[in-house]
Amino acid sequence: MKSLREIFNSDFNTLDKGMQEQIYREFYLLVYPMINFILRDHAAAEDIIQEAFLRAVHKASLLTEIDKYEGWLKRLTRNVTLNHLRKHRRNRDELETEVLFSLKESAPTSDYSATPDVEVEMKVMREAVIAYINQLNPSYRQIIAMKWIHNLSYKDMASELCVTEGVVRQRLFRARDAIKQKFLNDWGSDI
Repeated sequence: MKSLREIFNSDFNTLDKGMQEQIYREFYLLVYPMINFILRDHAAAEDIIQEAFLRAVHKASLLTEIDKYEGWLKRLTRNVTLNHLRKHRRNRDELETEVLFSLKESAPTSDYSATPDVEVEMKVMREAVIAYINQLNPSYRQIIAMKWIHNLSYKDMASELCVTEGVVRQRLFRARDAIKQKFLNDWGSDI
């Protein structure tokens, strides 16, 4: 990410074309995974990267602590992504069950084999939880992804989001609680 730092040290428009391309490539590699996870749409992610990059070039002079440029760029890009979601108000169609739930099946692991009815019910429940996650606001979806998929610590999540660990804990609690409430409303308390 050596070249990316140049966005803050000089006027981007005066750099030679090769350097501009290298800076964009590094920016792309830095932010694409986050955007693509939130949107699950490659074309939209490409558009957002371009928009965020243009904003970064335009606002680079506002950053006072150059050593924190990666966090600043990620935050700026995340905000552009969340603004895109607010404008388009569409839910992602699905999250991969295999990726989201790396946890083991909740059925007993002994010689017991679940009946087809139980297996179907478990599958429907997992799909319901994914649907509930997709209904969460983007900041809650993001915190769930950071914890469940990327297995980040509270400290790493706080650093990435530029908030305190207490805020991370609170958002994660609220996201889990929202999922739990939707689950209980749909499935009843006798689960």
